[in-house]
Amino acid sequence: MKKILAALLSFVLVMSASITAFGATTTDVDKILESSVKYAYGDKDAFDVSESKDYYLYLLAGGYDEKIEKSYFNSVKEALDGGKAFDIGTLALIISNLVFSLEDPADFEGYDLLDMFEKAGVSAQDNIYSYMYAADIAYLFEYDELGKQLCDTFVSKYTMGTGTDFWGGWGTSADDLSVFIITLSTYYDEYEDYIKDAVTLLKAYNTDAGYDNYGANANSTALALAAYISVDDSRAAEDAYNKLMLFYNKETGGFKGSYDDIVATKDAILGLSYYWLIADIDDGTNENPGSSDKEEKPTVPVVNIKDKTDNKENVSSDNKAKESSTKTEKEPQASAKSPATGAQTAALAAIAMLAAGGVMLAARKKED
Repeated sequence: MKKILAALLSFVLVMSASITAFGATTTDVDKILESSVKYAYGDKDAFDVSESKDYYLYLLAGGYDEKIEKSYFNSVKEALDGGKAFDIGTLALIISNLVFSLEDPADFEGYDLLDMFEKAGVSAQDNIYSYMYAADIAYLFEYDELGKQLCDTFVSKYTMGTGTDFWGGWGTSADDLSVFIITLSTYYDEYEDYIKDAVTLLKAYNTDAGYDNYGANANSTALALAAYISVDDSRAAEDAYNKLMLFYNKETGGFKGSYDDIVATKDAILGLSYYWLIADIDDGTNENPGSSDKEEKPTVPVVNIKDKTDNKENVSSDNKAKESSTKTEKEPQASAKSPATGAQTAALAAIAMLAAGGVMLAARKKED
C-alpha cells in the first residue's frame, strides 16, 4: 500500500506563518462562512455520493454533523458495492472528504480509493474543472506523475498571451483562468511561466464591481480570490475579497448571483476558505482587527490518519480551535517542493486547504 503522508490539512486550522495579511480577520471570515453554509446547506440533512463536491465545501467551511457524515459515507459504500466507477475528479473529492473526516482513503470499507484514483487517470470525458481537486490529491499522496499529467492537460488547452480554451473555440474567461491557476499552482515550479501569464490575463477581468464574465459576478470573483491565494498574490487577493463582499447579502447570509444565489454562495465558500488562510488571526477580543500589529501565526498542525479521534464534535465551526488537541507533531516529508514564495494552492481543502482547493494542501505547500 502506498505510504499515506501524515498531512490532514484541516481547513479550520490551516494557518500561514509567512504571508502577511492586512484585511479581514479569521473571525470576520468565519462569520461569513457560517452564514453562507447555513444559506446554501441549511436545509440539508444528508449528502449522497453525487453531491461529493457539496459535501466537500460543507466540510471545508467547518461544517460537521454525525448523521450527515454517516449518510454520505454510506452512499459512497453503496455505490462502490454496486460496482460504480468514478472519474478522477469525483474520486479526488471523495478522498478529500475522507481525509477531512480523519478516515484512511486506502482502506475505506475494504476499498483502496487511492489505488482507484491512480488507475482512473485522465479521460477526455472528465469535467476539467474537477482537476483542481484531483491535482491536490495527487500532490498530497505523491502521485506526482499523475498530478503533472493533469496539469499538462490544462497546458495543452492554453496559449500564452491569450489564455485558455477549454470548450473548443469559446475562448478564455476569468473563471477558466482561475481554475487553470489553482490547478497548476500545485506544481508551481514546473509551470511558473504559464501561471504568471494566466495571472496577468486574469487581472484584466477585474472591474470596480468585481470580476467580469458576462458581467461582474460573485462566482468569477470568488474563483479569482482562490487563484490569487494559491499563488501567494496577497494584494490581488485582498482586492478580490473586497470585491466579493460587494455581493454579500446580509439578509440571507449568502451571496447574490447573476443567475443563482445558491451557486454563487457555494463558489464564495470556496474562495473564502482560501482567503481564511491569509486572514489575520483574531480571537474576537481584538478591538482593531485591521491593526498592523499582527499576531504571529502558529505552524500548521497535522493529523496522522491512524491516530484519528472519535471526538468529532470538536470539528464545529462554532469553536474550530478545539480540534487542535487531537493533532500530532508533524512528521518529516519525503519530498519537498518549493514554489515561488513557498505558498501554493490552499485545497485540503485544503486537503487544504486540509481547503481547498483546496485549501487542503496549503499547509504542506506553505511549509516548503
